[in-house]
Amino acid sequence: MEKQTMLYEANYNKQWVEKRLYGLPDIHKKAVMQRYKKKPTKQQANLYILAITKAIAEILGSTSHIYIVNIEGREYEIKAKYHARQCINICRRLDSQSLFTTYKNIEHYLKAYQIKPPVLSETVLANLQQDTLSESELSKVVGVLNRAIDESWWKPKLRKLHNRQIETISRLLNQVNEHKGIYASNVTVSNFKTQWQSNRELLENTIATNEHDYSMSLAELSDLNVSNPKIRKAELMVRIRGFEDYAKDMGYSALFLTMTTPSKYHRSYSKSGAENPKWNGATPLDGQDYLNRTFQRIRASLNRDNITPFGFRIAEPHHDGTPHWHILYFVPTEHQDRLVETFEHYCFEEDGDENGAKKHRFEVEYIDPEKGSATGYIVKYVSKSIDGEGIEHDSYGKEATDSAVRIKVWASCWGIRQFQQIGGVGVTQWRELRRLSAITDESLDWVETVRQAADESNWSKYTELMGGVFCKREDQLIRPLYQLKKQSTQPVTKTVANNESNIIVNNDSCKPYINTRDTAHQCTMSSCSHIARTPIHHAGFTKNYLSRIAEPFTEMSAINLETVSAIPAICAESNPAMITEIPRPYPAYSCNHTVNSHQGNIYKTNRYGDEFVIQLKGIVALGVEIITRVHEWTLTQSSPACALDLTWSSVNKCTVQ
Repeated sequence: MEKQTMLYEANYNKQWVEKRLYGLPDIHKKAVMQRYKKKPTKQQANLYILAITKAIAEILGSTSHIYIVNIEGREYEIKAKYHARQCINICRRLDSQSLFTTYKNIEHYLKAYQIKPPVLSETVLANLQQDTLSESELSKVVGVLNRAIDESWWKPKLRKLHNRQIETISRLLNQVNEHKGIYASNVTVSNFKTQWQSNRELLENTIATNEHDYSMSLAELSDLNVSNPKIRKAELMVRIRGFEDYAKDMGYSALFLTMTTPSKYHRSYSKSGAENPKWNGATPLDGQDYLNRTFQRIRASLNRDNITPFGFRIAEPHHDGTPHWHILYFVPTEHQDRLVETFEHYCFEEDGDENGAKKHRFEVEYIDPEKGSATGYIVKYVSKSIDGEGIEHDSYGKEATDSAVRIKVWASCWGIRQFQQIGGVGVTQWRELRRLSAITDESLDWVETVRQAADESNWSKYTELMGGVFCKREDQLIRPLYQLKKQSTQPVTKTVANNESNIIVNNDSCKPYINTRDTAHQCTMSSCSHIARTPIHHAGFTKNYLSRIAEPFTEMSAINLETVSAIPAICAESNPAMITEIPRPYPAYSCNHTVNSHQGNIYKTNRYGDEFVIQLKGIVALGVEIITRVHEWTLTQSSPACALDLTWSSVNKCTVQ
C-alpha cells in the first residue's frame, strides 16, 4: 500500500511538473529539469519549478502562466494580424468615445504586449486631452493609431521582442556562457542565421533598374557599401588611423580605456560557467544602459574641465553577453591624468567597493608610440567584432570567425551599437564625396581638394579640410544635403539653363539645404508654424478616419500638404534643379544651383501620414549643392510568383563609381 502511494505521488508530481513546463521549448525544459533533479528535497525542487516558471512567465509578459514559446518564431504574421485587428476594433469605438480615450486604450494595449508606443510630446498629449489639437498635432496622434492597426508595423516589433524573450530566458537558465553558448544562446544564433539567409535570398531575387536600364540585384549592390563586412572594417580602420595621424600632428597622447559593469549585471563566471549569485536579473540592455549613463556623466565632467578628447568606442560582449566598452582616446598629454581620474571616479561610483572591482571595473593603458601604434592596438578588437579575419582566437580561446558571427548576433538581438566615433567630422559627407568623379569645375577646386582626400582614404587630411576634429557639425565645410521627397518623382536627366540673375547661393530666407538629418526631421508637420492652431474636435474627424480603417494607409486627408512649400527650410526642394545630363549608369557630379522659383509642390509623407519622407541627395558647401544621387530606381522581383514593382530612389546609396 505504501509503495502504491509513493508511486501515485511520483506520477502526480511528474504530471504537475509537466503541466507547469507546458509550452516551454525542449532545450529550455531540459535545462530546467537538470536543475530540478539537483535539488536535495522534493519540496525544494517543486519550489524551484514554481519560481522559475513564474520568472519565465514575467519575461513573456504574463503574471503566472507560460504561453507556448515557439523558439523558431514562425507565428509573427499570425500574431501581427491578430494584434492589428484588435487595435482596429479599439479604433472603431471613436464614434462613441473621445480621441484621447481611444489613444490611451491603444497605448495600454501596446504596453500590455511589451511594445513601446510611439512617443508623443507633452504638449501634444496635453492638447489631446483638452481636445484642442492643431492639424499638425492631430497628424501625430493619428500616426500612432495608424501604426497600431498596421500588421506590417507589428511584425518586426514582435520579431525583435520574441528574439529578446528567447535570449532572456536562455540567460535566466544560464545557457549563455563560455561553456554552453558563448555571447549568445545557440537557439538565438540559429534563428538569426536563418533570418539572414532569408534576407540574402530576398536581396538576390530583387532587381534594381535605373532610368538608363542599368540593373543589378540588391545583393550585389549591398556588397558594394558598408553592408559588406570587409568594406565596413576597412573604413573603420581608415578612420581610426586618420585620427591617430591627426593626433600625432597635434601632439596628443593615446589612451586605451576599458569600462565594464558591476558584478550584478553579469550572469555567470567565465572560468566555470557557474551562476553568479550577485546577478540581479539584468539583461545586456541593462548593462548597456549602465555604461551609457556612466559615460554621459564622464563626458559632462570632462566638458566642465574643458577637456575634449576624441577617438572611437567599441562595445563588445563578455562570454555571458554582458557588454563592456573599449575606448581609444586621443587627448592632450597634460590632460590625460585628469581624464583617467574622471573615469575612475564615475566607474567606481556604483558598487565600487565590491570584490574584484579595482581589478576589472576600469582599466587604462597608456599607448607608447615607440612600442606600437594605437591603430595596431585596436585592430584586433575591430576584427573580432566584424568577421574575425586576421586573428585566430578570441579572448576566450574560441575560433575568431565563429565568435564574430555570435558577436554580430548578440549586437543585432539587443540592438547595441558596436562602433561609435567620438568627436571628429561626419562620415556621411565622406561617403558621398567618394561617390563622385573628379570635379573639373575650377570654381569648385576647394571641394575637389576635399574629395581627393576622401578618395585617397586620407581621413586625417579630410578632417583638417572639413574644419578640424573639434569643428561643430553645423560649422563643417561640407554637410549632407537632405530634401523632402515629392509625391511623384521623375528622374531628372536634362540640363536646365542657368540664369545668373536668379542663382541663390546662400539666402537666409530660403536656405538651399537642410543641415542634418536631425534638423531635417524638424521640417515635419509638427513644426509647420504657418498652420493655424485651431481646435479640431474628434467628432468630425472620426467619420473620415473610420472610413479608412479597412485601407488605413492612404494619405491623410486631414493634412493639407499643399501648404508645406511655404516652409523656408525646404524652399530648395520646390525649385527646379540644375542637373547635368549623365549618360552613364553611375553618378558623376552636378552642381545644383537653387534658382528663384515659387512653385508649390506636394511632398510625400510616410505611410502613417505624420512625417515627411526625407532623402539624402548629396552634399552642400557654402550654398553650393552637389547632387550625388541622381537616379530613380525601380525594384522588381525576379520570381514571377511574387512579382513586385516599386519605385525606390534610395537604392542610389548602393551604387559605386
